[in-house]
Amino acid sequence: MLAIVCSGLLLVAMDATVLNVALPSIAHQLSPSATQLLWIIDLYSLVVAGLLVLAGSLSDRFGRRRIFLIGLVVFGLSSVVSAMADTTGLLIAARALRGVGGALIMPATLSIIRTVFTDARERGLAIAIWASTASAGTAIGPILAGVLLENYWWGSVFLLTIPPVLLAAVGALVWVPESRDPNPGSIDGVSALLSIVGMLGIVYGIKEIAKHGFSDALAVTLGGAGMVAMGVFLARQRRLAYPMIDLDLFRSRRFTTSALAVLLSFFGFFGLLFFVTQYFQIVRGLSPLATGVRMLPLAIASAVAAPLTNVFVQRFGTRVTLAVGFTVTAASMALFTGIDAQTGEAVSVLGLAGVGFGAAIAVTAGSQAIMGSAPMDRAGGAAAVQETSFELGAGLGVALLGSLMTATYGRYLNDVPGVAAQTLERARESLPTAADEAAGLGDAGRQLLGTAETAFFDALSVTMLAGAAAMLLTAVLAWLFLPNRAKEQKELEESGASGAW
Repeated sequence: MLAIVCSGLLLVAMDATVLNVALPSIAHQLSPSATQLLWIIDLYSLVVAGLLVLAGSLSDRFGRRRIFLIGLVVFGLSSVVSAMADTTGLLIAARALRGVGGALIMPATLSIIRTVFTDARERGLAIAIWASTASAGTAIGPILAGVLLENYWWGSVFLLTIPPVLLAAVGALVWVPESRDPNPGSIDGVSALLSIVGMLGIVYGIKEIAKHGFSDALAVTLGGAGMVAMGVFLARQRRLAYPMIDLDLFRSRRFTTSALAVLLSFFGFFGLLFFVTQYFQIVRGLSPLATGVRMLPLAIASAVAAPLTNVFVQRFGTRVTLAVGFTVTAASMALFTGIDAQTGEAVSVLGLAGVGFGAAIAVTAGSQAIMGSAPMDRAGGAAAVQETSFELGAGLGVALLGSLMTATYGRYLNDVPGVAAQTLERARESLPTAADEAAGLGDAGRQLLGTAETAFFDALSVTMLAGAAAMLLTAVLAWLFLPNRAKEQKELEESGASGAW
């Protein structure tokens, strides 16, 4: 049963890394703008984040297995549409459809685990395996994508998810038991709409303001509208008899801090992933397959760390485990400051392995705390919060760190003799765009590419330093706001929660 449920997570994990490896090929074939490039990455996560609360409610009301199966069908359909997309707009639309499928799959996986594994130790191990599955997907995805990109068109990488979709669907029908809330509340469509509008508006506003500043009236307007929508959403939940999300869960500092920890873990993880694939393929000139192989340290370290986390939490408690995980992640991200085209392999291996190890510890410990803090009848809601943190962290990591990277890169890319102003303006959008612009310019193009690579490394140093600072701050917050092991255990026993060790 656990293998079937985890296969749904495998789809999402493979999708994230497959897309990053295929991104240069997509940029070359479809010629998206820098903003479109970020939307190709971001939109999936944003749609998922916006729909997760609704999806959690649907799974509690209509059955977790049923929603899981519907999500698999939608995800599989989006795979076919993505593979056949011949325009940037169609690919972005397919990413949105993929987000709908992912939103239905993700909370169902954790809520099924929560309801099936009632023993805290067994559930902790199941969540660790769940997290390891995500790491396995990050390892398998780039390598399989690299093999396909060596021989086929870029759209073939999206077809990788079809076999797991079919296997998961058949397995779920045969082995996964159905479960639901025996006393479900009504579904509030207004709240679901508010959450979607709010999330999209906030992230779009942050991304565009980071790029253009507060002079961008549209970004400021949409960002403000998103914040208002989210404020109305939260206020509405307080008045509903059956809220889309139970805000009382956030009264627990263990629950709230752990949700923030999961969000920021993926903020750093996916932000780094976005840049490192560009570094390997554009700067180092590696093939997609060679890039996938060089991402293995991150995935292997994650797969090793996730099962160990259960031991760490039992011995040291959630506070120490999270603080150590984020400190390791911060130190590893800092290794990428100051790298250039001549930097040896050891730096990237150590940096990727460290980020994979630290982020996996933080995510697994945070997920265990979230699901263990919530009663069984709120499993769908708790899983929705966990998965919202997961997807929002991934989306914000690319949006915020990507926006900082883009803005800094554009400022650092100086004028190049013999290169027209319009060409330079386009080259300032991103390193892949600069590489395309430089391709037909001869000596001036080689100088443009060299200047763009220097600007890329300078911007990467600034971005990774900001990311490392965010991880270190999170380690401090976890230490300050979470109880020590003895107090955590006592609070769980007194509350009657089933998250005790």
